[in-house]
Amino acid sequence: MNASTMMMSNARRSRRRPRTTLFLAALAAHLTAGCSSIHTHKASGEEIVMTQEEFSQYVEHVFRYHNQVMSELMEASADRPELESNEASELNTAEKKMLSACEPLNEVVSESLSGETVGINLKLDLVDAVPACENASKQVEDLIP
Repeated sequence: MNASTMMMSNARRSRRRPRTTLFLAALAAHLTAGCSSIHTHKASGEEIVMTQEEFSQYVEHVFRYHNQVMSELMEASADRPELESNEASELNTAEKKMLSACEPLNEVVSESLSGETVGINLKLDLVDAVPACENASKQVEDLIP
């Protein structure tokens, strides 16, 4: 079989396959490959790129850190109920900001643990919510007496 005969044979075969299927398969492969990295930022504001695995570990780290700060806050509240009103007000404000910043993270973890499917919008919120939660938790931790 010569080269021109092979080309004719390949051309006939390719007409049998819909070209859109090949295009969509190639496009899906390209888009999926692009999803393997996540562009986010640290609590300091520095932009970083993480793999999905690294981001997953970061999410877990921040979730654990946030829970640790919440535990410290509860212990401090029980141990020192007599905080001066200025300190208490600053701590209460920081706590409210932390709870708001960490809400998407807590929601994702809660839905995951209960077996619910986490929506794509909520997952996308994590890119900004996780660093914000980490930053807010750090601010509360710094204010705990």
